[in-house]
Amino acid sequence: MLRAAPSLTLALALVACTGPDASDTKTTSESSSGSSAPGTSSEGSSTPTDVGTGPDSTTVDITSGGTSQAETSGSTSQAETSGSTSTTSTGEGTTGDPTETGGEDPFKVGIALKRLCSPDPSSMCGVTPDDELVCWGAIVSPFYKAAPGKVKSVSQHCFLAVLESGELHRLRDFPSQPLDLPGGPFVLAGGDYPYGCAMAANNEVTCWVAEGYTALEVPPPGPYVALDEAHEWNCQMCGIRGDGSLVCWKKAVKGDWGARCNAFGWTGTAPGTYTKFIGSSSHSVKLMNDMGQLVWFHPEFGSISVAPLFASGGFAEANALVGLRQSGELLYFENGMGDGVPILPGAYTTFRGDHNGGCAIRQSDSRVLCWGEGEYGQFDPPTE
Repeated sequence: MLRAAPSLTLALALVACTGPDASDTKTTSESSSGSSAPGTSSEGSSTPTDVGTGPDSTTVDITSGGTSQAETSGSTSQAETSGSTSTTSTGEGTTGDPTETGGEDPFKVGIALKRLCSPDPSSMCGVTPDDELVCWGAIVSPFYKAAPGKVKSVSQHCFLAVLESGELHRLRDFPSQPLDLPGGPFVLAGGDYPYGCAMAANNEVTCWVAEGYTALEVPPPGPYVALDEAHEWNCQMCGIRGDGSLVCWKKAVKGDWGARCNAFGWTGTAPGTYTKFIGSSSHSVKLMNDMGQLVWFHPEFGSISVAPLFASGGFAEANALVGLRQSGELLYFENGMGDGVPILPGAYTTFRGDHNGGCAIRQSDSRVLCWGEGEYGQFDPPTE
């Protein structure tokens, strides 16, 4: 039976978010010494999300010179289906070779999903093929309001969902942070408290702002294929337009934080063509370009940095020491460089997490596979 998400604990996410003083300049050039192999415990992990690059890395001209995309043409082996044992009643399965997941514990096989979103380190959510949102892990918080019925789209951090009717639904709804959302109907939404934007079917963009905040700029017109999920302390809101161009604009601010956001000039357009948002911080946005490179864009300076780990290209998603190649391989880069080693056997379409623990959707049957240990059950997905 599928478990519709009744609620979701956000305590860890709020602790992890350090507020306006958090800076995107605090990056790490290599993994910490004694880094555990994939599949080890994620409890107490302090792995930074911006490993291997950041504002201090060398600026690279990504508009010239493409990298080989040979990895995109060859499909990977689907041997993962034959090497797995049947799923147990608890959703745990084993592989024929446990060392493929680090030798600690076998990965867990769960339900079929078509996309993933992760509200915080303690929980995981996904959208089923019939458009139901399900969550697992720490899902006992009264501040999480499960989507009432089917969803049309969900933001990557589960902040917002667009219901089948086109109405916006705020999944993380704190009474201390009231926020009036426009009625729609919409097809796409992004943002977090206190600011967000949504796009209608006719590509018209509507934005909203919480009381007490000042909206600094109106976003450029659509169409957009993705909208970022800027946190409260971020200076910018960004969108990827239908032609792959990236544009950013100054988002709503409050009090002294506005002065910090206005301290520099503003160049809100990034050269290049982009496919997906990966994350954002106070003065930068992280995303993938069409060459499969992980890119940092700093709107206030108009500068671009390409992550050394993924500069060879060919990636669809990346986080910390993990990269998903366009060919479907999910790889772990222990030393921040090199060819990487598989976290899970087979090919995948998307993932959420890092080398300590996470979940990915398998290409062959759309089932979610998770690795690692978690005290909240976030790596133990539900089964049918």
